[in-house]
Amino acid sequence: MPGGTLESELFGSDDEDDEEDEDDEEYAQWQMSDDEDWYEPPSEEVADDTPELHTQDQDEDSQEPEVAVVVDGHTNADQIDYTQPKTPFVGTIWNGLLNGFPRVNQNDTSAPRGQRPTGYVWSVAINGWRRTLAQTLLDEQRIAEQHRNRTTRTTAGAAIFGADVPNATLLEISWYVVAIGTHAPRGWFTLLSNAWKSAVETSGDTAQVLMSYERGERKENGHIQGIARILTHISLKERIRRWMRASLMVGQGAYRVKIGLVFFTGQDWTHMGGYVQKGHGLPHYLFYCFPQLSDGAFLRRLCRHHL
Repeated sequence: MPGGTLESELFGSDDEDDEEDEDDEEYAQWQMSDDEDWYEPPSEEVADDTPELHTQDQDEDSQEPEVAVVVDGHTNADQIDYTQPKTPFVGTIWNGLLNGFPRVNQNDTSAPRGQRPTGYVWSVAINGWRRTLAQTLLDEQRIAEQHRNRTTRTTAGAAIFGADVPNATLLEISWYVVAIGTHAPRGWFTLLSNAWKSAVETSGDTAQVLMSYERGERKENGHIQGIARILTHISLKERIRRWMRASLMVGQGAYRVKIGLVFFTGQDWTHMGGYVQKGHGLPHYLFYCFPQLSDGAFLRRLCRHHL
């Protein structure tokens, strides 16, 4: 084959390899001879490159203060007397200024046993568990929320009758209590009587309650109904309903209770009082009135309006 064999065309000849080697040697010699001073520094630079360990050590040294803060937790430089966030760990006691649980026995300097609690680190300085800053912020937020909830519940449990009620007015209410599908226990009548008596006493001399136990006309199930003239506020309707339910002391699942409660809107107190007593004279009938009035005069007056 002109110019060489097929093998030499595909893979090249030994002469060509030799020529390339010679060219490489000449290039290397040219580099060395041309600038030997320039060629040496790279070896030093490479050697200096290995000091990555040295650079890493410097980085670690620069991080030491940060690591120390994490290890020792939130040291509470502002000297806030933090509220105890949880039950103390075994053998420790809460210290709000130290923001942690130091050991009760400070002579015991042994390493802690078991797993590290979430949000705490072992602090040699206090010989106990100290909170991290993140855990401190979370606990303070949770404690503040719990305090707000307690304050709300306290406000919700404030007076619903009497002069202590903001913007209280003498209002008239009609109400009833039913045990769905069955007779209301007669014991409920006594419980509600005591509850409403207390409410009336709180509301002053002009307050009044009338209530009776009677049977319905359709299913004839016993229920309780009544009217009250009481010092309260119209916005407290639902709280009064819950107060009545709580007065019944009904166990969970024992009865399905329905409590209706309406403020008078045009109704006449005398007429409504007569309606409460419409079951008078029947065997199942119970009646309660506070303050007590003369039953004879009271009944005649109210029943005349009702009939």
